[in-house]
Amino acid sequence: MGGSSYDRDVYSSGSSSGWSGSSYGASSVSTSKLSRSTIDDSMRPNGKIITSSSKTPIIVVLDVTGSNIDFARVVYDKMPMFYGQIEQQKYLTDFDISFCAVGDAYTDDYPLQIADFAKGLELDKWLEKLVLEAGGGGQRKESYELMAYYLYKNTRFAPDSEPIVFFIGDEAPYPTVNRSQAEAFEIECPESNVEPFALLRQKVNDNVFMLLNKYGSSYPDDIYTAWRDRMAPEHVIKIREEKAIVDLMLGIIAMVSSTRTLDTYVIDMGARGQTQQRIEGVSESLRDLSASIVPVTVTGQIAPAADGAKTEKKGRRL
Repeated sequence: MGGSSYDRDVYSSGSSSGWSGSSYGASSVSTSKLSRSTIDDSMRPNGKIITSSSKTPIIVVLDVTGSNIDFARVVYDKMPMFYGQIEQQKYLTDFDISFCAVGDAYTDDYPLQIADFAKGLELDKWLEKLVLEAGGGGQRKESYELMAYYLYKNTRFAPDSEPIVFFIGDEAPYPTVNRSQAEAFEIECPESNVEPFALLRQKVNDNVFMLLNKYGSSYPDDIYTAWRDRMAPEHVIKIREEKAIVDLMLGIIAMVSSTRTLDTYVIDMGARGQTQQRIEGVSESLRDLSASIVPVTVTGQIAPAADGAKTEKKGRRL
């Protein structure tokens, strides 16, 4: 299901070979490809500005601490499908993607890793530079706030662009930006007591989403509340099945771009062969977001329903 601009082998959880025993469904290929132990200089955040001229820049921030590193592998495996679906379903017409990695700036060697915006197969080059450090400090917090502040200060977008930022992880941000940490990464930090998520939300028209994985076997109240206090509550979206992470991102993009409602996005999921269990889980996770979006006219084509029934083309926008 890759797009014409992004063709490589796509692995799926139904494959008979090539997959590891990970509950996330990551393949042995991605385990091999994402195996760096030291950071490439091009991924260092120090003084780095990332720039996009696209209509819709997409930033995917991956928590690469110990409990979350397989998400990066799943994203690698499914990126041709993700990219191809955006193109084929015309969710977006002009986009590029930057992959960033976050850890714990108090304990990790590489708590911020920043890739340039790229398109098509060039994305593989950047994904393969990620260091899956598997660190973290064990205090139910990672340096998401420092990453949010970096993205606020060190990204440049075209006028009238519509950026979308995804955070993927299972812990809470620290309460405030540590100024000495920001300065160590050459992130200009003249403000005191900054609220980085408020600043980032303002910069990208509130299109910031936290895709929250379980911490252990649940979503602890302190972690869930910490995110809902910093974002529009419906933008804190629970990951009910790890392998559904790309389905969730596609659904958010489709609804934010006004090319699908949740109901019509469900049709797309069925058309690409997702199970009923996956469809129901993704729908439940996206329901609050769907309810918050104002109806508008959809653009683009919708995949036909399996029984040939006509589908209603309504759309929504934040």
